Amino acid sequence: MPRPQSLLAVLAAAIVFGAACSPPSAPAPAASGLAASTTLRIGLSGESGALDPHAFTGNFLMLDAIYEPLVTYGPDGKLEPGLAESWTVAGDGKQVTFDLRDGVRFTDGAPVDATAVKWNFDRWVGNERFSFFRSSQVITSVEAPDPDTVRLTLSEPYEPLLQEMSIVRPVRLLSPKSAAADGKFQKPVGTGAWKLVSNAATGAVLERNDDYWGTKPSLTKLEFKVIPDSQARIDALSNGELDLVGGAYLAPISPMEAQSLNGREDVTLLTGEPDVSTMLGFNPDGPAGDKAVREAVIKAVDTAALAKALLAGQAEPAKRVFPPDVPDSGTDLQLGFDQAGAVAVLEAAGYELDGETRAKDGKPLSLRLLIPSTPAEGQLDPRAMAAAIADALKKVGIAVEITPVDAAVYYDERAEGAYDITFFETLGAPYDPSSSIVSLFTDEARAPLWATPAIEDLVDKALFARDSAARGPAYQALYDAVAADAGFVPLVYRPRLWAVRSNVTGFAVPATDVDLELAGVTIG
Repeated sequence: MPRPQSLLAVLAAAIVFGAACSPPSAPAPAASGLAASTTLRIGLSGESGALDPHAFTGNFLMLDAIYEPLVTYGPDGKLEPGLAESWTVAGDGKQVTFDLRDGVRFTDGAPVDATAVKWNFDRWVGNERFSFFRSSQVITSVEAPDPDTVRLTLSEPYEPLLQEMSIVRPVRLLSPKSAAADGKFQKPVGTGAWKLVSNAATGAVLERNDDYWGTKPSLTKLEFKVIPDSQARIDALSNGELDLVGGAYLAPISPMEAQSLNGREDVTLLTGEPDVSTMLGFNPDGPAGDKAVREAVIKAVDTAALAKALLAGQAEPAKRVFPPDVPDSGTDLQLGFDQAGAVAVLEAAGYELDGETRAKDGKPLSLRLLIPSTPAEGQLDPRAMAAAIADALKKVGIAVEITPVDAAVYYDERAEGAYDITFFETLGAPYDPSSSIVSLFTDEARAPLWATPAIEDLVDKALFARDSAARGPAYQALYDAVAADAGFVPLVYRPRLWAVRSNVTGFAVPATDVDLELAGVTIG
């Protein structure tokens, strides 16, 4: 999956609007009379791209299948050993030492030793392309004191470092033998449970790594088929052409499509607790620079009604920056629908009705709502949400000019501040909360949600808190400060939706939407 200039740009590229999700449910038993298969056919919304773990290219789940990190992100955000069997954090927090797993090799036979790990880290540590990724800034040296040990020295204690070691890129390990003499990426060679056979515009094939050090899959082959149209993917699942679709970055399912799959005998829909929030953000350099305007917008938008009307009744309105299951997401913020309160705030600030639109000092109160002109496949058209928001604001006297722009230039215009209000998203596990608060609340981001010097100071206090006793309150202080500034409108939590044919057993919603966990999957 090709990426724009920043992680935020890609992960927010899909304006996905959330669904209230139930705990994962087990797929139905395999249908009788079907021959067992060892090949899983998986839908893919677009080309896989160049599968370089150190570049902004390549489908997340394909990368996850091929490459592994030192630390893995497990259920409920628990960090578990990956290619590192264990790790030790120095008492002052400025050094982290990893003990590498013995005997692991890349699929080209090269050993996974400290030299290989250091080679990988040297490709991204300190690189400006990864400025969103605070670990790349705080690591000052990478040492390989012996073949089984890697030691990172930090400029200052940074508690999120271990979680950030679990993300897909750039921390996954590529075989040094697979690069050219000048270090240029040539072919995807990792240590994962799967290795690449072919990769084309129409799809890709992975086969099982029979030398895998961990639990080997029962399946022997994965066939990915590119079907750009979301409904066509659902049809392919329904008619038996595909076995698996879903996930935000694989083959997304819209809430409407999910509703159509409920109750079917041949397909099982699985939902996971949401891990991404969709929000409305403000440009402080325009009319929304007036706090009264921001407060009125927050009070005017009935997020519960939006979720019900636009998301087939599946959605849960957001009440905080991150969904509740995200670590350190804090408590619900005191932001909510109050149409009369919105009118009162505007009138107190001097915005008087002039026909249908309020004005102050002779200037009409009108906001430019910037949106991508076309939705990502399988996801709600942002124009529907934009229209509903415009209607809600009109009722309190705020005019809205909806401005759809080509998706290719949407993020450029957002970065240039060519909007008054627009949509933002958190990044999702395992990037949250640390990477998201950098992307949303600091000027390091190409297009932050809300960034002031006071807010950035609170971001640093949260990121560099030394322990959980200090970290939780530090994150809450950040959220409370952004809410006190009326810096954003929490809209909805994004759905985590997957679907499998009923003869697929053992599949569960993965810990994150960038994981492809198939170790226990079989096909009857």
